[in-house]
Amino acid sequence: GVSLLDDLARRDFTVNAIALDLDKGQVVDPYKGQADLEAKLLRAVGNPTERFQEDALRMLRAIRLGAQLGFSIEQKTFEALSENAHLLEKISKERIRDELIKTIMSPYPREALLHMKHTGLLKHVLPDLESGIGVEQNHSHIYTVFDHLLHALQYAADKNWSLEVRLAALFHDIGKPMSRRRSEVTGEYTF
Repeated sequence: GVSLLDDLARRDFTVNAIALDLDKGQVVDPYKGQADLEAKLLRAVGNPTERFQEDALRMLRAIRLGAQLGFSIEQKTFEALSENAHLLEKISKERIRDELIKTIMSPYPREALLHMKHTGLLKHVLPDLESGIGVEQNHSHIYTVFDHLLHALQYAADKNWSLEVRLAALFHDIGKPMSRRRSEVTGEYTF
């Protein structure tokens, strides 16, 4: 932007639209980002749809920042994630990968992936993972394939394990939905 206020108006979230005016020695916070920081709330600057249309990666960034910082996402911003999820199709795979890695390495990756599921972002990021939603397993498992994978990932995060271990936890049963069969003998699912 031409001015400081123009620049702040183009930022993604209010918590990132705070500046220090060195000439005046004062904080410039036109979107109440300090209050949102205090409340641990992510809110888009202005119209969330406009912010996401400017750069659709901001939707994944909202999910990631929430998982990384333990912030919740303001309702209108969250609704705009669902309404604009299709815009991720225009974002390079490399940018999506980089944001996904940061999300998986956050303290709360399970919650982040659940947000991706609920907003429709997951099918643009990890479509094979989505195929495990609602897929029951045999008596050895209490969770569906999808929930089992998310719990495994969160366990790895809770242990502060490496990216490679977290990815292994997330993907270790990803092929189950395609290979699931019901045993004619026991009536249980096999994979």
